[in-house]
Order: sequence, then structure tokens, then C-alpha cells
Amino acid sequence: MTAHTPEELIAISSDLLRSLHDSLRRARKASEDYLAQFEAEAEINPDTTHLKPQIAKLDGLIRDIQKVEKSLVARDLAERDATPGAAGLVGFDLGAARDEILRRLAGLRSAIYGSDAAGRDG
Repeated sequence: MTAHTPEELIAISSDLLRSLHDSLRRARKASEDYLAQFEAEAEINPDTTHLKPQIAKLDGLIRDIQKVEKSLVARDLAERDATPGAAGLVGFDLGAARDEILRRLAGLRSAIYGSDAAGRDG
């Protein structure tokens, strides 16, 4: 495995975030389209009580996507306002990243070794 420079890691992270943002935008658009279809069906046919759970789920999904999009925009704005030397590192919580990596590694260990993975050091 090749070690990346901080600049390479920033570029990789930026690409991933851009891709994530594009995916979120597409998911939100598709969810909004489905929601409009469900609501139109509910107006046309009053016997659509079976659609109410789907409408509620889509509505919640759209709100969740909007929250994530809002946080991505806030991150982008914070990066632009940062000093050049700190660009890309603003808002990057190394402790949270480490905790997430450790959590995922523990999950992998558990999947590979089963329940006795808790006693292993790695």
C-alpha cells in the first residue's frame, strides 16, 4: 500500500466529496420525483392509504439528504475561507476519523474471526 502525501489525500478527499455531493443531488431529485408521483396518486385516488408510509419515508429521506448537502456546502465554504496552508483540513476531525476507522476494523475482525475477535489486538 502506497503512502499518500497530505496534498494527495486532500485531492482524493475532495474528489470523493464531489462525487458524494453529485450522488446526493441525484438521490434527492429522484426522491422528489417519486414523492410527487405518490402525492399525485393520492390526490387522484383517495383509496391510497398504502402510499402514506412511502410518502412519509420519502419525505424523511429528502430532509436527511438536504441536511447532508447543507453540511457539505458549509464545509466547502469553510475551506474557501481557510488560510492556504490549512485548505482542505478545516473541519477534518482526526479523532473522529480514527474512531471510525477503529470501529470498521473491529467490524472486519469480527466478521473474519467471529466472536473471539474481541480478545485479539489486531
